Amino acid sequence: MAAFFSWWTKPVGRGARWRGVSASVGESVPGDLGAPTFHDLFREYFGQMTRLAHLLGADDAENVAQEAFVKLHQRWDSLTDHTRVAGYLRTTVVNMSRSRTRHLRVVRRTPQDRPPDELSAEVRAVANWEHQQLRAVVARLSRRQREVLVLRYWLDLSTTAIAETLGISPGTVKATTHHAMENLRKHLGDDLGGER
Repeated sequence: MAAFFSWWTKPVGRGARWRGVSASVGESVPGDLGAPTFHDLFREYFGQMTRLAHLLGADDAENVAQEAFVKLHQRWDSLTDHTRVAGYLRTTVVNMSRSRTRHLRVVRRTPQDRPPDELSAEVRAVANWEHQQLRAVVARLSRRQREVLVLRYWLDLSTTAIAETLGISPGTVKATTHHAMENLRKHLGDDLGGER
């Protein structure tokens, strides 16, 4: 556990690390008197960096501030002057906020695909019932009437294509379609569209 938190309490500067000195939170490092630890800097500047990111328009200001501290930690061993840490953090937050707001502008300009509205349970139940009723009536039609209706209305084939598929004349397709629609109207009522 102590190894995990060693990065948190690392003092600023190369000297302390190279000499093998590990300072705990709040201790200064010999040779770097007054050098704050990473934890001290985080406590002191995190709130400021979060407010800065928020004021610059970042929608996720805390994440921007955290990323700035991650970048600081990645450069921690190369820091020689702890007085420049605040400037480095501010510059990082400004650049990341710019990048984030630029990204948000592009995202907001791009039209979002609107998900289709969900049907209510009642609508689904009625549609399911109507579907079952229609299937039952279609099942009572003759084989040829069923085939013509399926090819015409479910596969959206033309009269000529239906005639070629079934090996019958186009006139027979038209007559069969008419008789099938009459049978459907008789069994389902006049709720079906189309001419009578």
